[in-house]
Amino acid sequence: PNYIISLVVDGNGTVWSGTWGAGLARFDGKNWKNFTTADGLPSNHIFMLHLDREGVLWAGTSKGLVRVEDEGKSLTTMTTADGLFANNVFSMVRAEDGTMWVGSFGGVARILN
Repeated sequence: PNYIISLVVDGNGTVWSGTWGAGLARFDGKNWKNFTTADGLPSNHIFMLHLDREGVLWAGTSKGLVRVEDEGKSLTTMTTADGLFANNVFSMVRAEDGTMWVGSFGGVARILN
């Protein structure tokens, strides 16, 4: 299925949607672009999207937390090997000091800046 699970609008007005099964979609007002495992996502199940105060988009997937940069051309994945409690990422927030709090299945990870 291709359910939209999360939405966020970035500083450029681009709409990002995380789906259950079809990856990450970007709409710039005219065109849609989809990003999937073929483009470097660890999973096509996107549970959450978070836009931090620096304008960085984060996507929580069933296989890690993804930092999305350069309109989706650069995707960097964090997993339990990088300090996540679990690879299913359902929520995140960035504290004023830059610390990331990441909610996963079964617990929370504190990732220091």
